[in-house]
Amino acid sequence: MVAPTTTDPQYDVAIVGGGLAGLTLAIQLRQRTPSLHVLVLERASFPMPNAAHKVGESSVEVGSHYYNEVLGLSRALTHAKIPKLGLRYFFPGSDNARIETRPELGQTHYHAVGSTQFDRGRQENILRAEAQTLGVEVLDGVHVEDIELSEDDTPHHVIATGRRFEARWVVDATGRRSLLKRKLDLAETNEHATSSAWFRVGAALAVDDMSDDETWQRQMPFGMRRLSTNHFMGAGYWLWWIPLADGSLSIGLVADPEHHRFDSYNTWPRMQAWLQQHEPSTAAMLAPHEESRLDFRTQKRFSYGAKQVFSKQRWALTGEAGVFVDPFYSPGSDFIAFSNDFITELVARESSGESIDALAVGFNRQYLSLYKSFLSLYEGQYGIFGNAQVASLKIVYDYSAYWASTALLFFQRKLTEPEFLRTVTIDMVQVARLAKAAQAFFREWSRRDEGSAPADGMLNYQTLGYLSQWQADLRRPYSDEQLAIALRENRRVLELIHIWLYQRATGLDTEINPYKLRLTSDDPVVPTGRLDMLEALDAFINARTEVHEGVWRVRPAA
Repeated sequence: MVAPTTTDPQYDVAIVGGGLAGLTLAIQLRQRTPSLHVLVLERASFPMPNAAHKVGESSVEVGSHYYNEVLGLSRALTHAKIPKLGLRYFFPGSDNARIETRPELGQTHYHAVGSTQFDRGRQENILRAEAQTLGVEVLDGVHVEDIELSEDDTPHHVIATGRRFEARWVVDATGRRSLLKRKLDLAETNEHATSSAWFRVGAALAVDDMSDDETWQRQMPFGMRRLSTNHFMGAGYWLWWIPLADGSLSIGLVADPEHHRFDSYNTWPRMQAWLQQHEPSTAAMLAPHEESRLDFRTQKRFSYGAKQVFSKQRWALTGEAGVFVDPFYSPGSDFIAFSNDFITELVARESSGESIDALAVGFNRQYLSLYKSFLSLYEGQYGIFGNAQVASLKIVYDYSAYWASTALLFFQRKLTEPEFLRTVTIDMVQVARLAKAAQAFFREWSRRDEGSAPADGMLNYQTLGYLSQWQADLRRPYSDEQLAIALRENRRVLELIHIWLYQRATGLDTEINPYKLRLTSDDPVVPTGRLDMLEALDAFINARTEVHEGVWRVRPAA
């Protein structure tokens, strides 16, 4: 290590890493407490190239709301983003050579609450300028050699390029380098062993151009499919198509090694062969545009956790320096939003003289609980992706649970309010129990019913009244009492969905305990994979609920 030659003035917060997580945290800290002296140290040099190719080009409701509304950057980020037409899925159909024969799950119009695709390079350049406008000191081209944490109330030290920076707080936002996590031995593995390979194409390719079938085109007129985060699904894998603001297209494969070995797609020639075998429609679209490919990157076993992310000793991890689950539902920006919210609250309270001992422990437990809850959506679930019926219903259920609980709490700015959360603990714990039961149920259902699938055609999940309303209600103003009621009733609707799932899978008109949702060896599994399944779910929920003051309430049993 090079001996530091100068000691710089003390900062309130030193953020190591000036990417998406670090820059947004710096902005949020200064917005919350303008007197804070915030330093960002970034290894790379600005400006970043457009479409700097990092995993995380798509955001969903929480992440988009964080950038646009919580940070107030909707207008500033205009040139870095594209409004996203939700998440769209194409399930296996014959040999996958004709997209119009593949069952499709998606939406036909924009949701009430939007989400975006974005260019990481453009976004980070804009964020840097915004941070500097707010008075954040951003130093780029800086190599951080060490972080020295104090064990008492004295400042921490960050040693970088021959300089020693003093800071009361240190936050690791270095992404997968995870400097502080490595130093403190906080890394934690999980059982989710999926890997990925991805690349960009400069040609203006669109999913809508994969077929000229008139019926298929009429299902989504005006070439709108390209504006979704498109998922091409198969047993053990999914392939993304994401349009970027500079006109290029990001394509990436995520696969479970139990189904697709990493070395079957970890080089460009191998990826080409893999696509020709499993996703021939994508291979055919790419073939004339080989010269327009801009890059090719891989990441083996990308999912990981952490033993701790926040400390009363005034250090924290944010973004991928802490945990990473899976890109399937585009949750990367959600976790940046969650962690930055927690860190901002800790810094603000500590800087005002408040003890954060208990709060840091509680926030750490809460954040890692969110990580484990999200992980359960993916871990062991990739085998389901080739079953159109079961995977479609899993996706609908996962959306339901997300909009009914976690996303709603974030939009209402309640995730960092322990006093409120204590009033809804029972409902949140029950939602987590329901989700755990549902994931196991989907795995067993898919295992026992591999041949059942909807016919080709499009399933529009916006036809589910309760689901579209929950999405729209994310922004609805609630009093604490109204929010507690909504969370309780949302949980009760999720219980109804569990009952319907069991009846759908077995054909038995039998009530079950939703928290013990499972298929036993005595239960039949019937081939009911028809395109009426979302209509059937909608009718089931409508028959058992009523809307009262904007809340979907479950009717009392007769």
